[in-house]
Amino acid sequence: MTAVLDHPKLPFWTKELDSGVAWRQAEAAKNIADAFSSSNTDVKVTVCDAFWNEIGPAGNYIEVSGTIPRNAAPQATLKLPENHWLDPYLSQCENTMVGVIIETDGISEAFYVKRHREKLDEDGKVTLTSELVGIWDILNYLPIWPSWYLPIATQPFSHAIYFSPLCSVIEAMAAQQSFRIQSGLNEFLNNALSLNPDVRTYIGTMLQAIKNDAQTGSVLKTPLYVVRTGVLTDSSPLFCRTVRMETVGQVIADITKAYGVDVRVYLWRPGMEQPDKYANLTHPTYVMTVKDRSQIEGPTKTVLDSALRFLVDTQGSLLGKTLDPLLNPNGEYAPEGVYIAPTLGLVFVPPYAQLETPDTIVADGEVIRSKSALMTYEIVRSTPLGWQHIIGGKSPKWLNDLMNAFYSFVIDAAQIILGFTGVPSNLLDGFLNDAFFAFQLIQHYSRRDDVGPYHPAIEVFTPTNSSPYNIEALFQLIQVLWDSRGYTTAVATFRGQNGPFKLGRDIFPGALMSLVYASRTKVFTDHIELVSFKSNRTSRELTVQIGDGKPIQHPIVELKRNVSEVIAAVNIATLAPSS
Repeated sequence: MTAVLDHPKLPFWTKELDSGVAWRQAEAAKNIADAFSSSNTDVKVTVCDAFWNEIGPAGNYIEVSGTIPRNAAPQATLKLPENHWLDPYLSQCENTMVGVIIETDGISEAFYVKRHREKLDEDGKVTLTSELVGIWDILNYLPIWPSWYLPIATQPFSHAIYFSPLCSVIEAMAAQQSFRIQSGLNEFLNNALSLNPDVRTYIGTMLQAIKNDAQTGSVLKTPLYVVRTGVLTDSSPLFCRTVRMETVGQVIADITKAYGVDVRVYLWRPGMEQPDKYANLTHPTYVMTVKDRSQIEGPTKTVLDSALRFLVDTQGSLLGKTLDPLLNPNGEYAPEGVYIAPTLGLVFVPPYAQLETPDTIVADGEVIRSKSALMTYEIVRSTPLGWQHIIGGKSPKWLNDLMNAFYSFVIDAAQIILGFTGVPSNLLDGFLNDAFFAFQLIQHYSRRDDVGPYHPAIEVFTPTNSSPYNIEALFQLIQVLWDSRGYTTAVATFRGQNGPFKLGRDIFPGALMSLVYASRTKVFTDHIELVSFKSNRTSRELTVQIGDGKPIQHPIVELKRNVSEVIAAVNIATLAPSS
């Protein structure tokens, strides 16, 4: 079978091939090759029943498109023409789960139908549209109980406590809650004490196991199986978190923003390789994996590296690069906000995948751009905002109390000496409160010297509604100086099916990539935040996005949060009364 290229720019490219100008011919040949490779990318859509048995392929679709974000549920849309043979099956989403598997180069994602629409357009055509959500969404429906092993009516601890390397924290959250549901733990007590009149729910898990055993296999592994990293071999950053009835998905979205941890949920089907040596899966199963893609490696490849990373991150958060002459004497590269210590064996391994922004060159007297695999890119450089910062707003409590006590003493003494009564001793309480030591100022002299005397952004006040001159104020000052710095963000997209790096082979969702720019003098490294795909009757695209365009959060924010969470965890574990 001969493939035919149908592209609106084909006549122009054909003309360029006959131009006789070498660089134009090369450019046209490249564009034709890219377009042909893109149009020749197959997208397979398969609809499945509630047990992931294939119903059939969704051929003759109008369009299928979607996105696969980092640490969130993928989203997709499937459009079919009127009277499509799959319409009766997709319409069953009202009563049961309808699965959809979308496969293309480097991607195989399982979705379920969240909504199925039938719409008559103004042109008289009926379009069937299915809104799809990835099976990652199961994590958004796993609330974390404070005491997962106890009945819902008995929760003596106010929060669940998790303290270990970050990958193990996330795995434990999901594994505990999925085991609680899939095993039917305390199911009888939960429903009986909640006065559920349907007695079938008292042994619901057992009844479902008997009914569906032939199609689901082991009930303990259905639907979710969590692949465990192992605490002793987990070298991701140390992390502490207390949780009360938040879902696993919500917690993941909150705690992974500042770290290179990637959480994936994929559909395992018979014939695929087992997720680990303990799985022994025999039926379709949702498999959750947690990987540290920060590319920071320690000397031992064990949990000891996690402790070492915590120490290096702590000193970097507080001291910046002050200790670099000792910890990083050769000035080895690490992305902004990442601290390493090659002297101690803690290094950053640059990602294998790198892309360069095109340079402007002159060929045959014409200004053109050099070749680049990038489809689009945007590099944003932001100026520093303020070289002098003020925080605070309230005087220390002890100072206000001391002043109030002094006023009371003066009033009482005056009444005794002058011989009159009836004046309340607290008459002057609050007088001159928040007048002394209510603010704290720091000047960043190096920044002041760099921006010069004419930069309008001079002084910034950040209200904190708390007293300064304490350890919390130190964290706040470091954070405001970081947030007001000059910084660079970048967002770049490139083709995932016919570019220099193949999705699923060289690069993966959540992995690190580097963007080399400014004539190869600067490097921006960030995670693959989004994979987008689109297929219709005229085009097929698979694009990858590096970065999210947002400034990097200072590590001191997570350090402060960890300290607060450890204190909260101690109070919870000791059943201390909440204030």
